[in-house]
Amino acid sequence: MAASTSPGGRRRRHGRGIDPRAFESVLDAFIAELEARWYSKTMVAHARTVLGRFFSHLKEKRIRDVRAVNEAVVTAYARALAEAKSAKGKRYSVSTRRTHLYLLQRLFRFLERHGLVLRDPTLDLVLPSWKKLPRAALNQAQSRRLMAAPDPSTPRGKRDQAVLELLYGAAIRVGECERLDAGDVDLTRGLVLIRTGKGRKDRVVPVVGRAAAALDLYLRESRPSMLKDPHERALFISKRGMRFRVASIQALVRENAKAAGLDVRVTPHTLRHGCATHLLQGGASVRHVQKLLGHASVQTTAIYTHVVPTDLAKAVDKAHPREKTLRNRARRSAHGQRGSRRG
Repeated sequence: MAASTSPGGRRRRHGRGIDPRAFESVLDAFIAELEARWYSKTMVAHARTVLGRFFSHLKEKRIRDVRAVNEAVVTAYARALAEAKSAKGKRYSVSTRRTHLYLLQRLFRFLERHGLVLRDPTLDLVLPSWKKLPRAALNQAQSRRLMAAPDPSTPRGKRDQAVLELLYGAAIRVGECERLDAGDVDLTRGLVLIRTGKGRKDRVVPVVGRAAAALDLYLRESRPSMLKDPHERALFISKRGMRFRVASIQALVRENAKAAGLDVRVTPHTLRHGCATHLLQGGASVRHVQKLLGHASVQTTAIYTHVVPTDLAKAVDKAHPREKTLRNRARRSAHGQRGSRRG
C-alpha cells in the first residue's frame, strides 16, 4: 500500500479500494479492520448498526462523501443523538450515546490513518460522561437459591445446575461457556481450559467444590443420555443433542432465576460479577480475581468488582491506624475499670 508523509511527519497509508463517496465501502473496510483485530462478533455487529445510523444521518443531511464531514457536522450529530429516542420511546442513556460517539471517533481515526480524510473531525469531540456506579450483583443468599433451583432428578436439571455452578463458580463469560468442549474439563486436576476468551486468549481456571461436583454428575449421568451424535464435542448439550448456544444459556439463567423467586434481573454476566464480588468479600486477592476473570489489567478488575460500602466500613475500622488506636484505648479503659471493681 502506498504511503505519503503528512505535515506532522507521520506516514499515511492510502486506503486503496475504499471509496469515500460510498458509505457501504467505508463501513465494510472499518468492520474488516475490527475483525482483523479480533473484536468479538457482538462488538462488530454493534459497530455496523451504530455507524449505519450515522451514515443514514449523513444522507438525510445530503452529505454524500465522508471527506465533507467536519466538526460542525459531528457536533450536530451528537446533539441529534441526545434528542433521539429508542424504539421503546425512551431517550438513549448516557452510556449508549457515549458508545455511539466512541465508535464514530474510531471510524474517523481509521479514515485519517488511511489518508482518506485530511483531518479527524471528531478530534475535539467530548464524549458524554457519567459517574460509573457499581453493577448490581446477587447477594450470597440469592446465589444459593438460584443454584438450588434446577431439578436434580432430571437430565436437563443436572445440566442446568452444572451450567449455573460453572458460571458462578469459575466466573466465565457466557460465550466461553458456549465454546467449552467436554475435553476441556479435567476434573481429576480440578481445571477447565477456556479457549479463545476475550482478546482471543486462552486461560485455565479452577473448578472446585460444588461446581466440580455438578459437572461430574452431569458428565456421568446426563450428557451421555442427551447426546445424539457420539462425535459431538460440546460440553453442554441442548435437548436436540447439539451444542448449547449463548441464547439458550441466557434463557436457562432467566428461567431458573424466576423459579428461584428472585425479583432481580439475572444474566450469565450477573453470575460472573457475583462470583468476583463474593470472592473479594471473602478475602480473595484482587490479583487472584483478575487472573480468574481473565483481565489484562488489574484496573479493569477493580472497576468490575465493587466493594459493598458496609464491607468497606468494616475494612477501614479494622485496618486504619487511628481506629486501631481508639480500640486499644477502649480495651485499656475497660480493663482498668474491671481492675477497680475487683479492688
